[in-house]
Amino acid sequence: MPWLHLLFDAWEDYQRRRQSETLEAHAHEASVHEALAEGDHGDLSDDDEDDEKRRKKKKDKKKKDKKRKKHRKNKDKHRE
Repeated sequence: MPWLHLLFDAWEDYQRRRQSETLEAHAHEASVHEALAEGDHGDLSDDDEDDEKRRKKKKDKKKKDKKRKKHRKNKDKHRE
């Protein structure tokens, strides 16, 4: 029954991998918590600025599209 030993080895490897992933997740969570406690919010402010720029670009694009549509309508009226 050599396959039985392979099965148990695979199960032990799986358990070790899950345990190491859990430890890494807890370490990451602790570092994030520590960074937030220290007041290091540099990354968060960059996201707000990016969102604002993206909204402004989207708004400008909408204005341009409206102008183009209006211009096309006027062109069509003059052709008739």
